[in-house]
Amino acid sequence: MLNQILIALGIGIVAGTLDILPMLKDAKTKPPQYRYSIMSVFATWILLGLVIPFVSWDIQPWLKGFIIGFVGMVPTMIHAYSRLQSLPIALRILVHGGVLGTLVSVAADVLFKQLV
Repeated sequence: MLNQILIALGIGIVAGTLDILPMLKDAKTKPPQYRYSIMSVFATWILLGLVIPFVSWDIQPWLKGFIIGFVGMVPTMIHAYSRLQSLPIALRILVHGGVLGTLVSVAADVLFKQLV
């Protein structure tokens, strides 16, 4: 079980890193508060990386990951929309969350099967 938790944590760190990479290039030109958005998104993916693999729904892993990633990014989308007033960016956050959630779930499923 500890190995699975460590793998899930690693997957969350990788997912968080993938999500914040585009944000880091803008960090120097944005206000200092932007760094908190970056840290928030990174922390969200660490949490989702730990949650997604251990949710046991009787559906395909990719669909489970998509749903949880999509729903998990709703607070980030609301915050971004309130700040930017841009619907395309808000929708992109949700779709990106679903896709990244899918990748987290599939990666965890593959890696957990290798532990058995």
